[in-house]
Amino acid sequence: MDDNGKHLIAGLRRGKEEAFAYVFRLYYGPLLNYAGRILKDTELANDVVQECFCKLYERRKELKEELEVRPYLYKSVYNSCMDAIKHQKVRDNYINQELLDFYFSKVIETPEAEQALLEEDLRGAIQDAIDKLPERCREIFVLSKMEGLSNKQISEQLNISIKTVEAQMTTAFVRLRKELGWLLCIILFQNF
Repeated sequence: MDDNGKHLIAGLRRGKEEAFAYVFRLYYGPLLNYAGRILKDTELANDVVQECFCKLYERRKELKEELEVRPYLYKSVYNSCMDAIKHQKVRDNYINQELLDFYFSKVIETPEAEQALLEEDLRGAIQDAIDKLPERCREIFVLSKMEGLSNKQISEQLNISIKTVEAQMTTAFVRLRKELGWLLCIILFQNF
């Protein structure tokens, strides 16, 4: 069956099941891949593509004879993806505004709660930065700074040289300083 032929369009316009099945089999996978790359969310991409096929069926009688199915479907999926992204941004802004409202109406009223929230955020940011370190570097850093082992103890435990431990600790500090530079500003402003 020719995907741009008049025969296919005629079949789609008449609601022929085999015409829709053919189009679905031919384009569902590539359209899902396309939507997934735009949205970076497989479930949402699946919803968008299914909705586009539903719209194709609902608007079947409006299809023009000269319609090219492939560009029509890709444009439909693209437009739906853009709508989904806009909707997500509106929803995120709404949620962020609700969080800000809560923060300013509740948390700011109790300095202890604000301090606890700040400390929790800082701990989370530090842990995230540590988690981003290369595996061996992270292991050495945790042994040194969280478990309190000396460089000699670490070298013996991991069966590596003290120079390797020192080099890995230097790497850890450089990366953490780069990753957490913004924390210094928060700590400085917190003390004023």
